[in-house]
Amino acid sequence: MKKLNIFIIGLMVFMVGMITACKKNKDNTTTTATSKPNDQQGSSAADGVIDNVNDFINNKIGGGSTKRVATYNLPCGVVLLDSSTISGGYKVYKMQYGSQTPCGYQKKSGQVSFVLINGTAFNSAGATFKLTYTDYVVVSLATGETTTINGTLTIKNVNGGYIWEAVTVPSTITYQLRGTFSVTYSDGTVRARSYYQLRTYSNTSTAGDWKGLTLSIGGDTLTNVYEIGKTYDGNYDYQTELITNFKWSNCGTTYAGPYILKAAHARMNLTIPLVTPAYIDIEGGYYWNYSNVQATPTLVNDCTTDAYKITTVVSTATTSVYQLY
Repeated sequence: MKKLNIFIIGLMVFMVGMITACKKNKDNTTTTATSKPNDQQGSSAADGVIDNVNDFINNKIGGGSTKRVATYNLPCGVVLLDSSTISGGYKVYKMQYGSQTPCGYQKKSGQVSFVLINGTAFNSAGATFKLTYTDYVVVSLATGETTTINGTLTIKNVNGGYIWEAVTVPSTITYQLRGTFSVTYSDGTVRARSYYQLRTYSNTSTAGDWKGLTLSIGGDTLTNVYEIGKTYDGNYDYQTELITNFKWSNCGTTYAGPYILKAAHARMNLTIPLVTPAYIDIEGGYYWNYSNVQATPTLVNDCTTDAYKITTVVSTATTSVYQLY
């Protein structure tokens, strides 16, 4: 499921004063990229591992279409896969990342392990596995910044099945993610982060029709909170709630996609002493005709979408910019 999993990048969390970096605003002005760390780094690094593990489970253990595949290419950066350890009667799969091979604009090192802690197989209803990050390091080749992840997540297969079965059966496959990990930045700053997520794969078309495949990411709390933690700048408490779930859809006709983020609306609420309100509102689903410098992006929520609207509210000041996916 790598074609879809690469889009599971988590919520785009930006700091006050940082969100205009590396993007164009609606007046088509371009700001200078910054190498300063930001809160997006931790989520991106952690989510990349979740994608690798999902890919492994669904292509090596579970099979890539309707049967187990004969061979499997390890995720980029993984130099060793060890399954010799047994814990509680289950195999512990250890992925060792090596820092010598670039993965796009990054290099990775450290270890990630995962093991079933409930159920008989990864695809059984209620099956739960624990994912452990041990000094998992992502280095940005563009900036030299490092992000180190330590901690654990549990991932529960709520109703059973492999992701590809959302298309072949068809059925709805739901994963529940819970857990806390720490993010360490290049300067030694450490911040905690907790996930409360539901990731749902479903098919809106007939069995075997890949163009109906969708992925929805929602919060797993009563208030649809998706993530909580501390900000890099200021060490402020934040919690991110989903107003509209993030929803990717296959806008092609085959397994390859492309998969487009059609809809998304989230709000990162910040707790800053003596400042209220303070939040960052992120809404996906806009089409931006950026070839026209006078164009204003429009909310379309279809396969032409290509941009977020990002609104920052700090006390009485409100600013809005747009960013391409």
